[in-house]
Amino acid sequence: MTVRREIYKTERIVPVRFTRTAAAVVAGTSAPDPDDRGFTGYHGPVAGVCRGDTARIRVVRDLLDDGAPLFVTSEDAAKLTIISPAAGVALAAGHEVDIEFRAAATDGDVKVQVRAQRVDGPIVGELTVHVSQVVTVRCAIHRTAIFAPPATRAAANTTTRTFADITNLLAEVNRQWRPAGVRFLADTQRDNSNLINQVARNGIAPADGSLLCPVFGSGEANENFSRLMATNPVANRLNLHFVRQIRTASADGSPFYIGFGSRADRGLVVSDSADAIEIQGHTLAHELGHILNLAGRGHAVPEDSHSDDDPQFNMDVRRRRHDLWSRRRLMYYMVGLAAADRTGAASGTQSAGRYPFDGLEVGYGNGNVGHMLTIKNLVQDPTDNEYTDARNGATGLFGP
Repeated sequence: MTVRREIYKTERIVPVRFTRTAAAVVAGTSAPDPDDRGFTGYHGPVAGVCRGDTARIRVVRDLLDDGAPLFVTSEDAAKLTIISPAAGVALAAGHEVDIEFRAAATDGDVKVQVRAQRVDGPIVGELTVHVSQVVTVRCAIHRTAIFAPPATRAAANTTTRTFADITNLLAEVNRQWRPAGVRFLADTQRDNSNLINQVARNGIAPADGSLLCPVFGSGEANENFSRLMATNPVANRLNLHFVRQIRTASADGSPFYIGFGSRADRGLVVSDSADAIEIQGHTLAHELGHILNLAGRGHAVPEDSHSDDDPQFNMDVRRRRHDLWSRRRLMYYMVGLAAADRTGAASGTQSAGRYPFDGLEVGYGNGNVGHMLTIKNLVQDPTDNEYTDARNGATGLFGP
């Protein structure tokens, strides 16, 4: 097995890489998306797995022949067991091959090692698995009707989602959050379809079923959202309101929002959607990330609150990052990558959208963003360390 490489000065040689196992069900519980951004803090990528969970990761023979003999071992079999390939059996031939392992009931880091030639051969690749106990956030889910009094209460005022629909949605959310060890448990249901929770705003009476909110960054108080959060709340629960539509005070109601929330109010709101369940789950999982204090840390202005916002962002020079890693993260600002999904009008060489970029594939299907939550803590990025920040945010949500 020979690696030939022309090197000027220095270069890190990585014979083997690790990536998320792509499958019909993307990312989440059994297929974490490893944080593979450089070697800072870890000698390779790191993936989150909950105690007792079985997970899959893909091994890529990046600089090796597809038939190069490789063996997969655990640094500590008491903390992590390799299921596939079986002990002493070489990894199957192929450029990309899945491995499977199971975490034990001990928190902390344990390494999966890929060895060359034999089971005790030299290590040519290393994946750190970060094992943790699940942190539970208890939630109350609200089916909500919105209307301008004295309108008649009707189905058009109310979210089209049933409680069963919302339960399925939360299952998808929990799959996406599982690698970070955070679970959202809806143990309370409230039907608010007969409650008044909406007022006119800026002289515009909202359509029945529409939650009115000011344009983000306008500086106007959002009394409508505050009124919603005060509607039939459940103490010591994260109150999740599902409504027919969210619109702004502009004449045509645009831009329409799909969701927003407030950690201070211990609640959020999500509009109805016809998107696939994974995209709906991504939307809610993203908004829950904001509730858990992700993305906005260390930034100078509140508008700078997503993984694509450069640390030097300001309202005069709105720097954005459009690298593949930013687009792969759950806290990227949009749920889609196509130009039609991005905000802003076309201008000169600038295509329609927040900014133009090449490439719509980041490993989740053409045009889809990712669900990755960062584990590494790169000093250049104050939005990093999401794994720890989210778990701290979850445990501190309702105080001692």
